[in-house]
Amino acid sequence: MTRTLEGKRALVTGGAKGIGYGIAEALLAHGAHVALLGRDEAALAAAFRALSPRGRVITGVGDVTDRAAIEAAMDAAKAELS
Repeated sequence: MTRTLEGKRALVTGGAKGIGYGIAEALLAHGAHVALLGRDEAALAAAFRALSPRGRVITGVGDVTDRAAIEAAMDAAKAELS
C-alpha cells in the first residue's frame, strides 16, 4: 500500500468507534498521524490501545459542538504529532 499521507496530521472527531474509527485506521494505514476526539474517555482509551501500534496516535476528550474543544484538539495535534 502506498503511504500517500506520510507525515500528515489528521484530527478525527468521533474517532473512538464506528465510522470515525475506520477513518482513523485508513489514515494510519496511509502514513498519517492521527488525533482522535470523542466524548467517551473509555472508548478513546480502547481505540488508542488498538491503533497506536499502527502509528502515531493521540486522543482528547471533547464534543465536536464545543469550539474550544476542537481548537484544543487541533493545537494538541499540531504540537504532539509534528
